[in-house]
Amino acid sequence: MKRSPFFTMLSIVLLVMLGGRFVAPALASGDDYYQKLKISWVNMQKVFETLNSHYMEEIDPYELVKAGINGMLEELDPYTVFIEEEGNRRLQIITTGKYGGLGMEIGMRNKQITVITPMDHSPAQRAGIMAGDIVLKVDGADVDGWNINQVSKKLRGAIGGTVQLTIQRPGLEEPFTVSLTREEIVIEDVTYYGYIAPGIGYISLGGFTEKAPAEVRNALLEMQKQGHLEKLILDLRGNPGGLLDAAVKIVNLFVPAGEVVVSTRGFREEEVVFKTTDQPLLPDTPLVVLVDGGSASASEIVTGALQDLDRAVIIGQPTFGKGLVQKVYNIDKNSHTKLKITTAKYYIPSGRSIQKRDYARDKKVLHIAEADSLLHNDNHNVYYTRNKRKVLDKGGIHPDVIVEGDSLDSYMVDLFRQHTFFNFAVDYHSRHATWNRQVSDTLITAFQTFVDEQGLEYSEPGAPALKKLSRLSDKMNNEKARVLIRELKNVLRVDPKKRFEKNKAIIQRYLMQELAEKYEGRKGRVAIAALNDPVIETAKTYLNKDSYKKILAIK
Repeated sequence: MKRSPFFTMLSIVLLVMLGGRFVAPALASGDDYYQKLKISWVNMQKVFETLNSHYMEEIDPYELVKAGINGMLEELDPYTVFIEEEGNRRLQIITTGKYGGLGMEIGMRNKQITVITPMDHSPAQRAGIMAGDIVLKVDGADVDGWNINQVSKKLRGAIGGTVQLTIQRPGLEEPFTVSLTREEIVIEDVTYYGYIAPGIGYISLGGFTEKAPAEVRNALLEMQKQGHLEKLILDLRGNPGGLLDAAVKIVNLFVPAGEVVVSTRGFREEEVVFKTTDQPLLPDTPLVVLVDGGSASASEIVTGALQDLDRAVIIGQPTFGKGLVQKVYNIDKNSHTKLKITTAKYYIPSGRSIQKRDYARDKKVLHIAEADSLLHNDNHNVYYTRNKRKVLDKGGIHPDVIVEGDSLDSYMVDLFRQHTFFNFAVDYHSRHATWNRQVSDTLITAFQTFVDEQGLEYSEPGAPALKKLSRLSDKMNNEKARVLIRELKNVLRVDPKKRFEKNKAIIQRYLMQELAEKYEGRKGRVAIAALNDPVIETAKTYLNKDSYKKILAIK
């Protein structure tokens, strides 16, 4: 078989690398390192040459080498990844919070590409696109069978370009076509702010792009204009993080200049310390930060720094535990490929690392040094906040006050899984021009009727275990066991009407949120959620002066 040009190129690259210079790590002798490296590259070259010469079908050399790159990276942490052109566009969105597009969130509902919500002041909203609209075609191409990424790629692009959508709207018999022009879409990091009680401000922060510090600052200034901002709740639940610099600047809104917020250290990188540089906007205002398992990276830097400096009470659930620093390196400018590499770990002011200890996929590849032992408590190192409160390096940030989120039973999970709240809100919105921001008994009854008419599938509690027992009883031909299993199934069987009544209060809360989004957009949903949130209610109680000072050990 004739060698492909790509193979020739690969051979040259490998030979150049073997003849080039490498940084040998301190953990192995230079000779041993170079010998292993040489054997590895020769093996890779030989494997590729042999496959290229003998495989039963033609090989795409780019895809094969890309698989090899991804396989190599699989041995490391989950955040060291090879980025191609589409991934590079997503990275830009995460960094800047801006992209060229139509301004509508889409998702898969009932196996169809569906508009979840149009963004405020976007081309989609101005064109009359509504939540629940089903996208049938994009630029004349039928999207049946496409996934979300394929459709998103078509919707995003050069600012000024046009996109033609064919839409099926619930309540209308025939689809319609609309032409939209792409604009610069700015994703707001602050998803909502306002007063939720006299003197108590609330900010929901959804991301950490380069715009986040200014948005938070502007929200605080606006609330100060509206009234006396005596206390503040900063909600970082579900915030996956973003830029380190943005996290440092947001901490600086609450703590004086010169305070250490975070430091980074890596095997090949010296320690870099990030400090606040400006005077804070709210140096003394009582502050509560809300977190959960979806709070990660920059969210954990902000939370951890404010906890270590005893500047805020942390409430909610333990955070994700992503404390690794990534840098992006260009691989090929022509193909826009990059390599995002984890280069260091984050350490917050007390000295503890945010990162979970289980990030390594292959202990043979990575040589991980455990942190120096201090006092141990269940194998976790002990650190201390500024006021000498004890904190542990369990991975992630553990709140000062644990508050569990909603515990949804199988019935509620089934309602969400089958998009029942979304579908009802879309149907209601299509038939009612206005909504009075209330979920009355009449509306609850209408929702229950809607649920009954949908013919939903319900998961029987313990069904997998019962199935195994049934197979075992059949195998043993044990009739007595079969009778007991049938009785157990009857006891555990879901009665939809009883389950609905049992979950009525939580159903009302989620129904209000879904309807608010359909009538008022995403900000309306967050506003309604903030007024009916048990975790926020708990936060209000801990903003009481005595409780606040006691938790933070303030004398």
